[in-house]
Amino acid sequence: MRKYLSIIAAALVIASCGGNQHKADDPLADSGRTQRTENLLSNLKVWGDSTVYLFGHQDDTLMGMGWQSEQNDSSATPEHSDIKSICNDSPALVAFDITGIGKNRQQTADGISLDKIRQEVINTYNANGIVSLSLTLQSNDVEPLTAFLNSLETPYGVRVPVLLRLRGKQSKEQWQALAEELKDEDVTNALLVYAPTVDSLTTEAKYLEQYPGDDIIDLLGISYYCDAPEGDTTLVANYAAQLDKQLSMLAAIGKQHGKPIALAETGYNGIKTDNWWTHTLATVLEKHPLSYVLLWRNEGPDNFFVPYPGHMSTSDFVRFYNLPATLFRHDINGPYN
Repeated sequence: MRKYLSIIAAALVIASCGGNQHKADDPLADSGRTQRTENLLSNLKVWGDSTVYLFGHQDDTLMGMGWQSEQNDSSATPEHSDIKSICNDSPALVAFDITGIGKNRQQTADGISLDKIRQEVINTYNANGIVSLSLTLQSNDVEPLTAFLNSLETPYGVRVPVLLRLRGKQSKEQWQALAEELKDEDVTNALLVYAPTVDSLTTEAKYLEQYPGDDIIDLLGISYYCDAPEGDTTLVANYAAQLDKQLSMLAAIGKQHGKPIALAETGYNGIKTDNWWTHTLATVLEKHPLSYVLLWRNEGPDNFFVPYPGHMSTSDFVRFYNLPATLFRHDINGPYN
């Protein structure tokens, strides 16, 4: 273990035998959410107030370069991960997109079984990881979404805490209706992340234009990608400059509203420079009080956002992994304690 971060000394005691006769205690906090969910929020604030941040990867255990898990197989299978194949460690945070949950309650718009995602959520929790879920919300999504969140329960009776983020265009009214439905359906394991896609002209007023309120949102973020075809160094530098500016704005808003902040979605498709991780991304992130950064998924040779064995940025990613600021799975201890 290269780094070790102890969060809170309290021990988590789980009954471990006897099948369904023995269930773990899953108490509610004063907020109405589970205590584990509140503990996760507290720990995200701790990370955000320090000089470290969690590293996250979209669909890390579902797909990668040249491989894809059985999308409709909900059984527990050995973890496969491009990240793990490079540094023998997993992302601290793993994310899954459940867009389309209202149209077909069996699978996502990407054709991935919801049962498979449910199992991956539980696997990640059991392996001491953190889970983020996202979706582009449609009018018929709310009921199946709340049912899905309530179904994220381990065999020993613990609802898995998750971060829940809306992608694409989002309105204040959507957030308010969603929060009300989560409350009505007794969803006690979700933290809500407000993270619109922003551009270089964003102001605080524009960022907060559809913000539903501090009583609804738990964490603030932005989504911003590097667009530099053929490794154009000028465009890479522009990304770094604009990201720095936007994260400075976000940090100020987070401080005003008492919320932890995150780079909730980012990446450089194809990673066309060999030192992007340490010379571009890390040099910006180290300046800001982030809870986590999430890189998008690896789908194939024309659409990938983290390196894989043999890619030209692999060595630089290992250097990024070894930075004191980056937290992977082996670096966090008891994120729900």
